[in-house]
Amino acid sequence: MTVVLAEPLAEWLHAELGLASPIAVARIGTGHSRAMFVATAADGRRVVVRVEQGGVFGTSGAEECRVMRALHAAGAPVAAILQEEKTGAILGNPFFVMEFVGGDSFVDGAPFVDGAPLVDGGGDERSVDSETAASFVCELHRLHCLDGAAFGFAMVPADPSEATPLQIERWLAVSRSAAEAPIPLLEEAAAWLVHHAPPLARLAVVHGDAGPGNFVHVGGRVVAVTDWEFAHLGDPAEDWGFCLAMRGARTMSRAEWLALFAEHAEFTMDDEGWRYWEAFNLFKGACANRTCLRLFEDGRNRAPNMAVIGTALHQVFLRRLVEIVHA
Repeated sequence: MTVVLAEPLAEWLHAELGLASPIAVARIGTGHSRAMFVATAADGRRVVVRVEQGGVFGTSGAEECRVMRALHAAGAPVAAILQEEKTGAILGNPFFVMEFVGGDSFVDGAPFVDGAPLVDGGGDERSVDSETAASFVCELHRLHCLDGAAFGFAMVPADPSEATPLQIERWLAVSRSAAEAPIPLLEEAAAWLVHHAPPLARLAVVHGDAGPGNFVHVGGRVVAVTDWEFAHLGDPAEDWGFCLAMRGARTMSRAEWLALFAEHAEFTMDDEGWRYWEAFNLFKGACANRTCLRLFEDGRNRAPNMAVIGTALHQVFLRRLVEIVHA
């Protein structure tokens, strides 16, 4: 973070949260939807600042903050929200502040342990052992068992059967808003997904971006699940499918993940079901990724990764989605 932004943020943290000055601010992680910073006060107290980036992925920091408060109150492993700045007057975008949760994770390719980067190390933010993966599966299953109807979600389906079609409609609207004209392949995929949506008997709290890289762990135990911008009410199969095909694919084999899902969450699904949810998550990703190109083109976010996500990654997701739909 530049001095131009770090100084106003430090002043705000001192005034709003009483952090002792001077306050050092350093960026952590390489997240695309939100910029993440650790602020360290003179007395050693640390907090995490999560900043919107101009509407990346079409998600709302206000809803994310609201849902995280409710999840924390319900006993889920979620960092406590300390304060929220909704106007964008301090940093140019809204942000919220949460407690710092120390643990083992990875930042920019180097291990990040209890807040301190180990410059001599190396690694992958999604590298976890089987014990930690099992703990994550248990925590995700507990999340799915929560009644989240009053958690502050912007979209609450009147009937569980409406949940998946509503999400498809939501992401198609995000894509349309970010493109000059509708993308025929996404329009076709949306119709296919609605037609083949599996029946759903009970709404679950869905993380939406579940898997390694989005949780903090210590000694084989998950202590905090992070990055809640995609959270919504829907079908838990979306999370299991996302972890299997996307976030977890670099961590363990498909067979190992399926065994953990069955053992710790009693979740199984046939091949057709796994293909459907892979297609759904690719569709969601392709729609969300279009927002990055729009933000890059109109100058709201000139980070190079915005252009890459909105073009190359969008095309990767779209090609694989078309393969599944046409098969």
